[in-house]
Amino acid sequence: MKKILLIFAFILFSANNVFSFGIFNTPYNQSDPNFNKLAMRVYNSGSPYTYVNGAYTYNALPLTTTMSGCKLISIIRRTQGFPKPAYWAVENYKICSGNIAEVKNTNMAGWDNLPSGIKPVINNTIQQARQYGKATANYYGYKVIAKTGAYVGTVFVYVLNGIKLEAIYGGGRL
Repeated sequence: MKKILLIFAFILFSANNVFSFGIFNTPYNQSDPNFNKLAMRVYNSGSPYTYVNGAYTYNALPLTTTMSGCKLISIIRRTQGFPKPAYWAVENYKICSGNIAEVKNTNMAGWDNLPSGIKPVINNTIQQARQYGKATANYYGYKVIAKTGAYVGTVFVYVLNGIKLEAIYGGGRL
């Protein structure tokens, strides 16, 4: 009986990896073609883009360019009436030479779930962006990107873990 339970537990836990990337966690771009279209539009223009379709508002953001020339783009789909990030669909793209090389979806961790030591790094990056227009920093696998906005004093901050957008902030200081 114990062997059967162990075998069942093994199958359940090993199947969890299969199902977490398959049935239960389908990439948003497979069920919603607007993601791929917007990613390519932002790739070609290099500018952010907002698109509204029914109850969805899509914000497509060019975040950075890698050393190899690939562009990292995140698209956030918000549903009308759900302002919290927990209800956002985020698709992250790595596009190289006009081809989608990698796509990963995430549920953004939010500021409270980031590593505790990253907030001083973010604040320093914000200060550098205010002086130079933009700044980046790395923190144990996370990349912090800060860019100034159109209004004086406004800085937008993006925190990536690999190509996945983990947190976004637009304003002053954390």
